[in-house]
Amino acid sequence: MFSLPDWAFYPIAALVTGGMVAGALAFGDSTKRTPEQIQAEGLVYEGDTLNAIGTGNGLEATVLTEGQTAFVRIAASRGPLDGMQSAGAFFALAPHELEALQGRRLRLTFRVRAASDQPAEGVRFNVFLPGIGQDGWERYAVGDDYQDVTFDVSPPTCVWDHGYIGIWPDWDLERNTIDLERVDVTALESIEC
Repeated sequence: MFSLPDWAFYPIAALVTGGMVAGALAFGDSTKRTPEQIQAEGLVYEGDTLNAIGTGNGLEATVLTEGQTAFVRIAASRGPLDGMQSAGAFFALAPHELEALQGRRLRLTFRVRAASDQPAEGVRFNVFLPGIGQDGWERYAVGDDYQDVTFDVSPPTCVWDHGYIGIWPDWDLERNTIDLERVDVTALESIEC
């Protein structure tokens, strides 16, 4: 049986492995939208992009599907001001998204409902930007069917070094869970700086 000597095998194996990695990366989404595109089209978290959700202490988030619809089931075991404070269940804005949105009013639309298991009666939303912290939570009632909740944010500063879109269900021990299907972020007019 033929066997390659080590001096030939290892370089060939490295080339094949490198080719496999490069080939796999070539099929990924490598396009970064320009600030102008983000300003015109906004940001949308739905479907696979819901997997980008993070959670702070006291929350759990699980991506589920119902038929063809993906959603995040978010459960809270405490409130946003209890214990260590965080942005709740959140989507972090990337540096190029911050660059595109900073200095503008924002409109956020959340498509949300009470979960079928341990349904919360309400949910709080916030956008954490410089000058907007834990006192920015806004509460909305939710029902059994999906509904769109929309609110506008006027950031107090024009330069942002961070940005998080936060979600926190009511935290009554028996009724603490919501389903989030979609989040839209729309850039509105520029603010005076």
